[in-house]
Amino acid sequence: MRRSNSEFQTLHISEEGQKLSNRDYFGYVEMDDFACYVLADSLDAEPSVNSARLAVESIIRDFTEAPTMRKRAVRKYIIRAHKELLAKREGMHLKASVVVAVTDYRKLRCFHAGNSRLYWIRNARIIERTLDHSLTQNLLEQEKIPLDQAAAHEERNNLYSFLGERRLPEIAVSRRKKLENGDMFALMTRGVWEQCPEQEFLQIANDAKEPKDILEQTEDFVLKNQEERSIDNYSLAVTFVNKVYQSPKKPVSVKKILMTVLPILLVVSVTITMLYLRQKNNRQKTQEMFRYMDSGEAYFGLNNYQKAAEEYKEAGTLAKKLKRTKQQDEASQYAKLAEQVILADEALLAGEYQKAQELYLAARGMSVQTGNAGLSYIESQLDRTIGYVRIFDLMAQGEHKEEYGNLEGAIALYKEAKEQSAALYYKEGKEEALKLQMAAEEALEQQKMEEKARLQEQINEEVASLAIENEQKASDQQSAADMENQGNALLADKLYEEAITFYQTAQSLYKSLGMEDLAEGIGQKITAAQAGMEADEEYAARKESEEKAEKREAAREAIRQKEEMEEAVMEAAKEAAKEAVEEAMETETETETQQ
Repeated sequence: MRRSNSEFQTLHISEEGQKLSNRDYFGYVEMDDFACYVLADSLDAEPSVNSARLAVESIIRDFTEAPTMRKRAVRKYIIRAHKELLAKREGMHLKASVVVAVTDYRKLRCFHAGNSRLYWIRNARIIERTLDHSLTQNLLEQEKIPLDQAAAHEERNNLYSFLGERRLPEIAVSRRKKLENGDMFALMTRGVWEQCPEQEFLQIANDAKEPKDILEQTEDFVLKNQEERSIDNYSLAVTFVNKVYQSPKKPVSVKKILMTVLPILLVVSVTITMLYLRQKNNRQKTQEMFRYMDSGEAYFGLNNYQKAAEEYKEAGTLAKKLKRTKQQDEASQYAKLAEQVILADEALLAGEYQKAQELYLAARGMSVQTGNAGLSYIESQLDRTIGYVRIFDLMAQGEHKEEYGNLEGAIALYKEAKEQSAALYYKEGKEEALKLQMAAEEALEQQKMEEKARLQEQINEEVASLAIENEQKASDQQSAADMENQGNALLADKLYEEAITFYQTAQSLYKSLGMEDLAEGIGQKITAAQAGMEADEEYAARKESEEKAEKREAAREAIRQKEEMEEAVMEAAKEAAKEAVEEAMETETETETQQ
């Protein structure tokens, strides 16, 4: 029941800052004999899942079931949270930075992976702090950057260990240390320590009398520059250790002490001997490992990447045997970088410039992740490669313009390629560009000569055509005059229709020759001929009308004569019939008389 005989006071804040949602999460549990405090920061951007909350709840759940301060057990809880993030991936890459503090109300131990931090403050100074698993922390340890620049360094969030990574995360574990009355420990995410430097936070903690004072003043400090800075999610949990648990003292006998101590001393003696021998061997291997890493770094400085890769591979092999994951990863990164540069150099020498450019770009990204190792060489080679690619692009564009007949544009591109080759001291490119330029200039000169010949031929053709045209015009003018004279003759003979035909032909010729005045004069003659033709037509019509009238009169006279003749015939017939009747009657009378 240590909890009831101690006094721990915990308060926390967790806000979204200027982000759309808060993806930090804090949780703690204080049980009878143990307490656990967990703070996590989501490193992914998945809106539907809070990775930090999943990790915190998983660790708290396992701790509640089996509370302990044992290193292996708590590491197991954290690894289980890591696996839970991987299991819930479902197409997402869930990641979280986590810091865990466990206590039995007498001692404190810290676990962390990533860049969420713990500060343990006693007597106005920080006696324990976590070290970020970041490239910035590595540079800080190597004294390549000053401490005051670490919080704002561009690689501060470039982490090599966190929950949810594809391999097993590296979890840092502190030793158990005794708590004292008046101690204070704080868990915070990067949203706090990026904005509130360590010394400023220490000053706030020393001036505070209650946990809420620290929370309020730290939050004010974080938000004071929000107009100029982007404020991330920020979370801070503060625990005041007002009273540490003190176990009741019991009298112990000397015999009991000896029975307890002697076996322990024997085991400790054997263990120390074994550890000494093992430590000695490990120390030798460690020295050899660091010698290989220093040698690799030296070869990097000399741009001898073949030797650098070999040295770092040896260092990585030793680090693996020593189970020094950090150095193994570092050696592996440098070896891979060296091999990447070697591949890029080989592609450049082979003239595969596009491939070399892609390899150098990848190498540059790897260099940034390893503290800019070999960056100046990589960038110079990349600039050189890009220049080569640009030169060949210019020549290809020039050849394309040549295909479409734009020789002047092609020559300009070849000249530019030649100048850039000269600037890069690229002899082969310069020679190739000069060769293409000379060939294009020769083709352009030939084209100009052919164009000049075509132009002269065109001029000659136009002169000949003009002479023919003038000759044709003279011929057409004579033909028009002849047609006009022929029309005059026909007009004089009163052959108006034929005259109009000749006049119209002459008029058409005059118009085609642009002799509008003569064409207009012909028009007057056509009008006169048409008037004469109309007069003849009227005369003919009148004469025809008279002839028709005469014919009608003659026809009427013939009909009258015929009718008179028919009437005379009828009269004669009637007279003959009458005489015949009379004669017959006379004959009959005579017969009767004779009888």
